[in-house]
Amino acid sequence: MRILLKFSEKLVEQPITAQVILEQKVPVNIISAHIDSAGGEILAEIPTALSENIIGAFREKGVVVTVPELIEVDGEKCFSCGACVSLCPMNAIKSLEDSTVFFDKDKCVGSACGICVDACPSRAIKSIRQNVSKSKSNSH
Repeated sequence: MRILLKFSEKLVEQPITAQVILEQKVPVNIISAHIDSAGGEILAEIPTALSENIIGAFREKGVVVTVPELIEVDGEKCFSCGACVSLCPMNAIKSLEDSTVFFDKDKCVGSACGICVDACPSRAIKSIRQNVSKSKSNSH
């Protein structure tokens, strides 16, 4: 599952991500990161089965954690215009040889970006919530 970690200015100097990885003994795949001395964000992928513990560990250290929504494409509405293809910063959207549009969900960062949602003239692309149990989505 993907989580968005938001670090305040006072937290960026601390090795919080490394601490959580070591303490929780869990792999964290960093998909994208934008951090400077004023704060920043990390979009990371974590094992869904351990998400409650990992999210809790980040929150205990003062990190704001959200679960970004995923992107879903309505094949009936999409007319493969390609408006979304060139805008995707993750190269998750490709135009195939037959001119259809292909979305690679493994590369997509979802609502953390969302450029394609706004670019779609037919509104065929929308954000959807990840499947997270209520106890996990409501934990602080």
